[in-house]
Amino acid sequence: DPGAAAEAPVLCADGRSVRMRPMALPSLPVGRWRLWPEDRPDLVCTLVVAPRTCFRPAALAGGGRRFGLAAHLYSVRREGDQGIGDFTTLGLLGREAARTGAAVLGLNPLHMLFPADRPRASPYHPSDRRFLDPIHIDVAGDDGGLAAPAARARLAAEAARLAALRAAPMVDYASVWASKQAVLEAAFAAFDATDPDGAALAGFRAYGGTALAQFAAFQAIAETYPGDWRHWPAGLRAPGAPDVRAFAASHAARVRFHVWLQWLADRQLATAAGEAGLEIGFYRDLAVGCAPDGAEAWSGAEALALRASVGAPPDPFSRDGQVWHVPPPDPWRLRADGFARLAGLFGANMRHAGALRIDHAMGLTRLFWIPEGGSGADGAYVAYPLAEMLGVLALESRRARCLVVGEDLGTVPEGFRAQLAAADVLSYRVLWFERDGTAFRPPDQYPAGAVACVSTHDLPTLAGWRNGADIEERASLGLLDAEAAEAATAERAAEKAALAAAVGGEPTAEAVHGYLAATPSAVVMAQADDLDGETMALNLPGTDRERPNWRRKIATPVPALLQTPAARAIIERLRPGRTA
Repeated sequence: DPGAAAEAPVLCADGRSVRMRPMALPSLPVGRWRLWPEDRPDLVCTLVVAPRTCFRPAALAGGGRRFGLAAHLYSVRREGDQGIGDFTTLGLLGREAARTGAAVLGLNPLHMLFPADRPRASPYHPSDRRFLDPIHIDVAGDDGGLAAPAARARLAAEAARLAALRAAPMVDYASVWASKQAVLEAAFAAFDATDPDGAALAGFRAYGGTALAQFAAFQAIAETYPGDWRHWPAGLRAPGAPDVRAFAASHAARVRFHVWLQWLADRQLATAAGEAGLEIGFYRDLAVGCAPDGAEAWSGAEALALRASVGAPPDPFSRDGQVWHVPPPDPWRLRADGFARLAGLFGANMRHAGALRIDHAMGLTRLFWIPEGGSGADGAYVAYPLAEMLGVLALESRRARCLVVGEDLGTVPEGFRAQLAAADVLSYRVLWFERDGTAFRPPDQYPAGAVACVSTHDLPTLAGWRNGADIEERASLGLLDAEAAEAATAERAAEKAALAAAVGGEPTAEAVHGYLAATPSAVVMAQADDLDGETMALNLPGTDRERPNWRRKIATPVPALLQTPAARAIIERLRPGRTA
């Protein structure tokens, strides 16, 4: 009722005067609402009525505990893959994990990368976090036109090349995508010919809305104008521009192709999730940001600080700090649309998942901004509206019935973990960082509201840590001189002694995972790399093309991967006591 309260002038901090009208609202159910006075329909604001906590599955209610396995999808092999882990591989790995008793299967971010620049392989520096990379589509599938004779013929023509890519120890992204794209183009042509009015994609288009339409337009434009969108013709640099609409209309078939790719990837991911039969489900990963020259930044440029980057301040491990080359979101712009863009990002990554890990969860309360061209020494922390962002996260979590895990490693603000815990966001605890001085914390000091694991993709594998493979590699790359390598080796010996003392004997993979299994943490994870005794880390921070980051495959394919002696021993130690 607009007459229930009178407008009153309010003087703002910058000297401007605005008129405010206080209103009493009725009790409203959880959800997103639009609010406006009847006499001023032009004044619309978004109201988010948020639950206080995120969703927690029944398996973890009342102190329930489970275990899970984690893998980077691109690294997982199966008989018949096309040189990279795909959604069929994912479904198979999920089924095999469920058979061992695992409740969750953790994954690297499946975000859209850069089809025209496949050597950019980091899943944590994507083009767009809202959409899936079609490189993971199994082009030997039978859905969406893939079974058409032309697609099968193209697949047969690529057979020899794909066999070589399958046998290679590293993922060759450019070659894999070249072969897959040839098959997908043929499949789409067959599909499109039978659906000229796009009826088969109508529901998916409606679900994807403006975000999907803009993304597909970006992909089509990028085929014509390769490279950074900031160097495109001026009329194509903003998604709502008339030139963009005109381009999309004149290239409608290419726009449909990119919608179809997303539809097909989504279908195959949904099938994998359904077939896996995991008690909780897939545990997806949301990167902290996007690349400044990608689709997500193009579509949301007005909400990003494109002349800054998220990073980290100088510390004992990085003298100059870290620059991650991802533009930070403007906290005021996040509010301007009622957090709709943020909600969409969370929702997209909770799709077909039972859990979601928020990379660098401190971004919910602050991010370290570094100006363009600067180092970590030039940066400063910028605050974000934690309570509101947690509310949006909780709302999307409950809508998707998706558990949330906050990666809270590094410099954690005081009280932040307690605020996450109050919202039922699980903490992320990595064995290597859980220490008091040099001593590893005993299992009973781990929180119950946590996901515990031995290592991460940025750290050595367990076998590599034990034999010093990471130290040897850094020395071979010139990242350590002889003196530093000797010091690192001595430090490693002390660490191994400390871990041996903690586990009560030789720190084998079995013993270390048994140590984590003794914690009260809600979920304990084992990495697929450790199941196979891999010694080479997936990524070495501080390097780019010096080594094959984000490319190394696991030697043993699924399902044999879960039957190795190491896998059997690790899983056996994780099973006891992991249920309520």
